[in-house]
Amino acid sequence: MFLRLIGKAEAQTAAFAPPPESAQHDLGQAPRRPKELGVLPLQPKPLVQTYTGAFSVNTDSREQVRDFFNAVYHTSENVPILSTVNVADCFPGTNSPLFMEAVLRRINWFRAMAGEPANVVFNSVYNSNAQAVAVMISSSGRLNHNPPTNWPCWSPAGAAGAGGNQAGGFDGADAITGYIWDFGNGNSEVGHRRWILLPQEQIMGTGDVPASGTNIAGNSTYVFDSSINGPRPATRKPYVSWPPEGFVPYQVTFPYWSFALSNADFSAATVSMLSNGAPVSVSVQPYQTGYGENTIVWVPMGLDANCDCASFPFNGTDTVYTVTVTNIQAGASTVGFTYNVTVFDPAAPGTDYVATAISGPAQPTVGLGNAYAAVPLANTNVTGYQWLVAQLAPGSFAENDASNLNNGTLPYFTDLSNPDYSILTNAYLDNSPCIHFVHTVNDTVPQIIQCTETLLAASNSMVSFDSQVGYAFTNEVARVQVSTDNGMTWQDVPGFLDPGCNDPNTSNFSFCEGSFTHYNLSLANYAGQFVLLRFNYDFLPPYEYFVGSDTYFGWSFENIVVTNVQRLSGSVTNSTVSTNFTFTPLQAANYELAAAPVLFTQFPLAWGPLKAVTAVLSANPVITLSQPTLGGGHVQLNFSVLGGSATSFHLLQAGQLNGHWTTNTSATLTTNTPGSSYRFTATIGASLQFYRVQVP
Repeated sequence: MFLRLIGKAEAQTAAFAPPPESAQHDLGQAPRRPKELGVLPLQPKPLVQTYTGAFSVNTDSREQVRDFFNAVYHTSENVPILSTVNVADCFPGTNSPLFMEAVLRRINWFRAMAGEPANVVFNSVYNSNAQAVAVMISSSGRLNHNPPTNWPCWSPAGAAGAGGNQAGGFDGADAITGYIWDFGNGNSEVGHRRWILLPQEQIMGTGDVPASGTNIAGNSTYVFDSSINGPRPATRKPYVSWPPEGFVPYQVTFPYWSFALSNADFSAATVSMLSNGAPVSVSVQPYQTGYGENTIVWVPMGLDANCDCASFPFNGTDTVYTVTVTNIQAGASTVGFTYNVTVFDPAAPGTDYVATAISGPAQPTVGLGNAYAAVPLANTNVTGYQWLVAQLAPGSFAENDASNLNNGTLPYFTDLSNPDYSILTNAYLDNSPCIHFVHTVNDTVPQIIQCTETLLAASNSMVSFDSQVGYAFTNEVARVQVSTDNGMTWQDVPGFLDPGCNDPNTSNFSFCEGSFTHYNLSLANYAGQFVLLRFNYDFLPPYEYFVGSDTYFGWSFENIVVTNVQRLSGSVTNSTVSTNFTFTPLQAANYELAAAPVLFTQFPLAWGPLKAVTAVLSANPVITLSQPTLGGGHVQLNFSVLGGSATSFHLLQAGQLNGHWTTNTSATLTTNTPGSSYRFTATIGASLQFYRVQVP
């Protein structure tokens, strides 16, 4: 961590991170294949399985890959770790099963995209050892596959598990993405990636420690199951590449490209690439074996693959890269392969997108089952559909920062970042009540508050607020964002994107904004859609940011007002296996219906287009019987009436449902609520009876 004096009258001292040790992302060297795999514990089956089922995806389908990314990949993010670890005492503790499942889900997501078996499971022994490794990483701030016994928090369990993938400065599912990225000096063989994507892998283990104080975050992913020397299972293609052939989201396309072929020799192989038909320069990396399958690695377009500060370039439109790998020695044969990789934006629907639109009556009858159907999605991974039945209520609101300071709550927002500082405070410049975001050593994640309501936007919907950015680097970015797919993806609201202003390479340390600026942002682009709303103080590579919670750091904003929106009220979600749904409205009112496909039984996609309907009363009365009540030799039959103008009723009874029905003339009719609720009381006979109520 570095210290510099900020040029202000008070001569405040501020710490900034380029980034600090606790924020650095480090992968170190990838582990080589163990020489003596037999000494590792044999695991014929997992001891603990936190996730069941296998993912698959057709990468030739843009929309299927888009759905797979939006619905599944993002569910591994922002899962609370709830760790009981205590690094100071070298106590490894445990992490939330949901957090560990998120890590495993990210592993299987990448394996499915690569076209290989995506049913890896975790093992309790491997998890325990990996957790001990993560504690050593966090306490020492270093990575080592053979940690010396004098390391802080060294343990036999940590030494046993230290041979797997290791990451410092980040943990959880982000570490898995880091292994696939495989940035850093000395990782040109992409060994971490090759172990995660080895087709034979069946059982792994994970250990994770969050950053705390001066201790860095750490991850250990144990990858050496005894099956790695077993027979190679079938894969989608004879090879395993990253990025894989077909459609690939730009977010998981990285500077290192790789092509693996089992038992092949790439020492004389060549690689060429085209981008939309135009030649692309490639730099083939030194050929190295001993990491997973034999692999050739190259860097296109002179990109910097040494750190996570450089991402793969993407201009927002689908880009087809044609890859040709030739002169591969496979046994006695010399072979070559050509395939296409289309890098695309999964937030943008393609030409194969089909909306989950609903058909059915515009005026469903109150009290009756009304049939609706959704357009089926041509995705073999869809296992069912969710249905939304919602009513709307006025949703405009104003977040009063002054009153919030008194009770310490935000009525209309929830704090998703759970920071180690108070976000409700007074602004530094004018001492006005505000919401305040910063990045600290212990909070190296985006700082977010999200509206607790789901809003229906209109053409005149607006979000207004006052904003002021204090000391901040240019990669500390203040954003106002909306999601139209229930939080799977987020878009910046046009009209506001405020990066910091300070350059770490100069002495220009001054407030980015000397006063609050008022913003009025339109939500017209999202008219007719359900949206989630959030304020996000993000940070971007190379992850330089000011460290400290003082109010002259970071982003202060106040007086949030949202107008001309409606909110969901009394929403009900039902699940069906088919595209058919029966809607039984309980009252004459306006409703909004929507359907969402569900992948792999548990990952819903975004809601399809809303269908507005108006429930109406039937011209004929609709009678609904309640559960009969027995007692004292009598049966009480309560029933309700919707619609029509009935004032008299008959009680019919029969010994069998398909038998002869007769009128019970001795039953007594009473009125519970005139015009809507009544009761028949009848004497119970010796035999079983069925009852129904009839309008004369």
